[in-house]
Amino acid sequence: MRKIKMTFDKLNALSEEINELSNDFHMRYIEIDSILESIESSHTWIGKDELSYYRLLKEKYMVALKEINNVLDEYSAFLGNAGRAKEGLENDMALKNISIY
Repeated sequence: MRKIKMTFDKLNALSEEINELSNDFHMRYIEIDSILESIESSHTWIGKDELSYYRLLKEKYMVALKEINNVLDEYSAFLGNAGRAKEGLENDMALKNISIY
């Protein structure tokens, strides 16, 4: 069986990478929202289902995308906190003189 070795440096790097991805995701979210607002305000599509379609996009899909972005932010913060906790634990343990005998 393969073992996973995770250092606090790797946790911090992963936290930063996920944070960057979350920021990029947020920018894409803003772009999509802006495009939807533009389409809706221009009344490009006029019909009985126009309002239902935009409401569905805003209330379902855009909310889901925002929730995904929030989860990415929370996971990035969790990994950063875990990295700092692991670093603190390793530093504390390195200062201890533990004897088995």
